[in-house]
Amino acid sequence: MAENSIAKKTAQYVLGRPFVKEGLKKGLVNFSSLSRKIIEEENFSRKDFDAVVVALRRIREKSLPSNEFEKKIMSLLKKGKLELKNKISVVVLDDRTIPSQLAKIVNSAVENDENLHLVHGSRTFTIITSFEISQQITYVFRSNVISEKNNLVEIVLRTGREIESTPGVVAFLYSRFAENGINIIETLSSWTETLFVIEEKDVEKAIEALKF
Repeated sequence: MAENSIAKKTAQYVLGRPFVKEGLKKGLVNFSSLSRKIIEEENFSRKDFDAVVVALRRIREKSLPSNEFEKKIMSLLKKGKLELKNKISVVVLDDRTIPSQLAKIVNSAVENDENLHLVHGSRTFTIITSFEISQQITYVFRSNVISEKNNLVEIVLRTGREIESTPGVVAFLYSRFAENGINIIETLSSWTETLFVIEEKDVEKAIEALKF
């Protein structure tokens, strides 16, 4: 098989498996072992072994951020502040929800300085709020509720405004959660605030993951 074709298929294999890619990036993967696995799964010839190893080395080199780039992300995050809120609920409503009725609850929450975040998708409304307000929402819009999750925790990371011009920050944060086996139920950002909603059981792991 042509070397270019092997390199392309090897790249597709790695990119389609985020944990393999992350392992390569951190030097945790044995090139020889992974090459043999790729050859077996992709039906390459054993004679393609060296070409696969070379392709993997190139993928790793390209995935490594420059020291300056990584230092910039870490410097930004080290100055950040964490805020946690428990008893959080996430409610998803369908597109038959009447916006004007939902706006009344949202406006009331804002006026009373209550915790509420609203995301309007193409077919749904997602509301992240306190358990008390979620119960009000699910009662008023009981025929529109698609899903409701309770007993969650909201983590807000506040950073400097440099986050606007620093690429890779959110991807870096997502990778920290994934590496620690933490499922992000909802996430959103508002200028210098990045918000994650997770299960209560994952709080300790999340705090550890967000130590910079």
